[in-house]
Amino acid sequence: MKKVCAAVLAAMMALCLFACGGSDPVAGKDEFLGLQDGEEFTTDKEISVSFIRPRGNDAQERWWTTTVDAFNTAYAGRIKVSSEVLVRGDNSSYEQQIGLRVAEGLPDVMYMDGPYVSNWAYNGMIVPIDNYITKTYLSDFMDYVIDQGTYNERLYALSIVDSTIMVFYRKSYMNAFLQTNPKFSDGSKIELPSSPETAWTFNQLAEIAAKMTSSLGGGKYRYGLNIAGDKTEWMSYAFSPMWGGNILGADTLTATGNLNSAKGLEAGNYLRNLRLKNAINPSAGGTDFYDDGVKEDVAGSECKAAMYFTGTQNITKFNEFENIAADWDATYYPRNNDGSYSVPCGGWTLSLSKDCALSKRVAAVEFIKYLTSASSCQSFASQTASPPARKSLYESMAEYKEGSAVQGGAYVRIKQQIFKAATPRTKTIAYAEFSPLLAKALNEIVSDVNPNIKDKLDTAAKTIDNKIRQASYK
Repeated sequence: MKKVCAAVLAAMMALCLFACGGSDPVAGKDEFLGLQDGEEFTTDKEISVSFIRPRGNDAQERWWTTTVDAFNTAYAGRIKVSSEVLVRGDNSSYEQQIGLRVAEGLPDVMYMDGPYVSNWAYNGMIVPIDNYITKTYLSDFMDYVIDQGTYNERLYALSIVDSTIMVFYRKSYMNAFLQTNPKFSDGSKIELPSSPETAWTFNQLAEIAAKMTSSLGGGKYRYGLNIAGDKTEWMSYAFSPMWGGNILGADTLTATGNLNSAKGLEAGNYLRNLRLKNAINPSAGGTDFYDDGVKEDVAGSECKAAMYFTGTQNITKFNEFENIAADWDATYYPRNNDGSYSVPCGGWTLSLSKDCALSKRVAAVEFIKYLTSASSCQSFASQTASPPARKSLYESMAEYKEGSAVQGGAYVRIKQQIFKAATPRTKTIAYAEFSPLLAKALNEIVSDVNPNIKDKLDTAAKTIDNKIRQASYK
């Protein structure tokens, strides 16, 4: 039996989550220890499985409560899952709280944000699940979902649903804008894209946003675009494709010369120009796109953003308001200005902790398989308006079928861009160091009145490299 020595963790922004390995061994890649497809789980004594996850929005919470209860009913006398729910704030407090439990022991099954898979696998906080799940079971999952959950050629995590970023817009404002026959600066006609191949470029999106900004009087504006999100990693998630896949170098551990490269300066200037051209509100809130919604007879205020560059997880927010639910639509994530196309994706995943005893692992993976079954993926996707992790559901769910008119075909466009160019968020064992610091720099570029973009990116790159060096990643 092999033991891995304990390491320590850093906190908040650095969030370098080292962890000690469990006392139970990890089986070799080809050593199958689970149940075959169709084989029923049996046990002489009920097995208790602990599960931890962050609190979600209302729709997600309803799904989790119903689904975990259904599992416990279906497996009564065999497996009993106890759930713990933590708040995940803008400061990565959920990941911090998990890290702080390393010494005392981790829950058996953990729900974790996809980009942390490599970090937690590297540090031994989670163990592979490919010893317990058949290749047939895995064959229906989207390739990039498997990619996101894989580290060092071992599968550590599986998703139920995913997320991707779209350009959402209010149909009433977009239709009124298009009726003016607007043109880009090169004289070409502005129109909604018909496919991922004709998606607007980032520069075109900026130009449209500036044209759509309008005065509401009294020094107030309805901005053409809102790019607001959480302060932890949103900006790095949303805009990292602008680096063309070379944001941390070939070793995925070197920021200097990559994050602050010419591509980085281009991205920084792009964000600053969004503000300079009055295309965005630099102090926008996350509700600007639907702030005029009416819910439970409570009147909102005037809409502050005609478009919203955000993730599909926010669709449930739009749909809480009757007038917004009937007025939103979405077009594709923008192409890079050089024409290349990479769509950031990556949702939350289920993993097996190092402290899940060998005697519990088959039972714990049965819970993971239940949550990621076709029926569970479909119900979660339907109830939370999130793209499903399974390929087959894009053919069976009505909203994703080609020609669907649901929400004006918005879900079909989500499917099209995912199948065209879905890419996991930056994969690096140093994600905890990289993402918050890049996001901080990009947020400052947007919010500062006169930012020195090169200095912001140089400082971020240097700080990231120093933290990676201190963490002694190999």
